[in-house]
Amino acid sequence: MSVELSLEEIRTFLIRCHMLDHYRHKADEEGVLSVFHRLGCVQYDPLNVVGRNPCLVMQSRIGGFTAELLDKCLYENRLLLDGWDKEMSVYRTEDWPYCARIRHCHQLSVIGRLQYRGQSEALSYVDAVMDEIRKRGPLGAKQIDLGSCETSRWGHRKISGAVMDYLFAKGQLGVKKKRNAQKTYALIEDLISPDVLCAGDPFQSDEEFYEWYFLRRIAGLGICWPRNGGGWNGYYLSDRSLRKNVFALLEEKGCITRIHVPEINETLYMCTSDLPLLNSDEGQDGCVRFLAPLDNFLWDRGLIKKLFDFQYSWEVYLPAAKRKYGYYVLPVLYRNRLIARMEPSRQERNYPFTVKNWWWEEGVSVDADIREAVIVSM
Repeated sequence: MSVELSLEEIRTFLIRCHMLDHYRHKADEEGVLSVFHRLGCVQYDPLNVVGRNPCLVMQSRIGGFTAELLDKCLYENRLLLDGWDKEMSVYRTEDWPYCARIRHCHQLSVIGRLQYRGQSEALSYVDAVMDEIRKRGPLGAKQIDLGSCETSRWGHRKISGAVMDYLFAKGQLGVKKKRNAQKTYALIEDLISPDVLCAGDPFQSDEEFYEWYFLRRIAGLGICWPRNGGGWNGYYLSDRSLRKNVFALLEEKGCITRIHVPEINETLYMCTSDLPLLNSDEGQDGCVRFLAPLDNFLWDRGLIKKLFDFQYSWEVYLPAAKRKYGYYVLPVLYRNRLIARMEPSRQERNYPFTVKNWWWEEGVSVDADIREAVIVSM
């Protein structure tokens, strides 16, 4: 099955998939879970200029969203959890059993990283760290003194930190709370309800898992292509050969639908379950959204370039002399166009942010509606 869409139609559809057309969810726990249900996961990054990545992703989709609401969902009611999906991420606690294979892959990855850094000795302290947390309760790496990792200038400085990273990857520890980027870990059984924790792997085969995991990511992307790109970062998904086979299976089963856009010569796909969104008569609210640098909408920057003629690179880790725009620059979305880039300054007093730099995209006609939408968003 295939559908033909114009470039304008596919842009509008993608904005709708990402819930960037209007604020359809309330600023409450149910609203947050609804966004996560659609996106699957939200990437975590410790940098905080005007909010960390998960908060910026939520703010662009939920009017009135606050960082306190996310913390409540994560560290009070445990509806969400810190885990590993596309890099470091946040996802729904109910997805814990489904991600067992991801945890196993990440556990092996951490072991390999420790070996590469000459820090494998940390694994001999696993029982000691577990015993300390059982006796003393939730702890951070600084609260257990096992010595320093001396053999590498990369990674953890403390043996306890390396051990906790491993136990978190394995799923024996979870994040009890965060203060800035500092994690306090607790036994996973003290954080997740028994019915979720003991549910077991729901998949009878690897193939069943592949179907679920790829469909979850495709839904989170809204529109995708099978070629390599940031949208496929993560275990299993980045395997091009596997991806090709799973795509063929999903298309054969009717789970995904091929899209043809005459303006571009690319094979694109969407979840078949999203077809009703093509006929939605919901309009856009005309509000401006400042998109997080690691927003799910921007994961596949090559695809965004094709569809929106917007070339985006997060320059935060580049030397200042090599940056085209700035240290922490947010794309600016208006209706179904990326119209500008904004570099904010850190929060000051009662202002959420101040604008350090602003660049209009070439070809954007800045009319009264756009000016008003930008002013209101500030």
